[in-house]
Amino acid sequence: MIAQIGLLGALAALALYALSQRRRTPFVAIAIAAGAVTGAVLVAAPGMATDVALAVGIGRGADLVFYVFILLTLAAVFNLHLRQRAQLETLTQLTRTLALMTARQPTPDERP
Repeated sequence: MIAQIGLLGALAALALYALSQRRRTPFVAIAIAAGAVTGAVLVAAPGMATDVALAVGIGRGADLVFYVFILLTLAAVFNLHLRQRAQLETLTQLTRTLALMTARQPTPDERP
């Protein structure tokens, strides 16, 4: 019972934080809030996870929650990878542009 109250409090805080960030990243905020609400439902009624797991062919509700967590974590890591790659490409373009803008002809003293 104490663990459920703690988990419900943490999930409520996560949902409130996600909703407060919806102006910056609306899709991510709504997805996190929906995940927090789903988590709260599963914490409040743990038997429901087992029922859903059995309906989709998984033996235990805990396994279903774990599998979904793995999928969401992989999606988040992939999303971060794509964002980082886009930022690196932008940085490369900026560096090239700056190098071309500040390029100068070598003086006769600097030539080999």
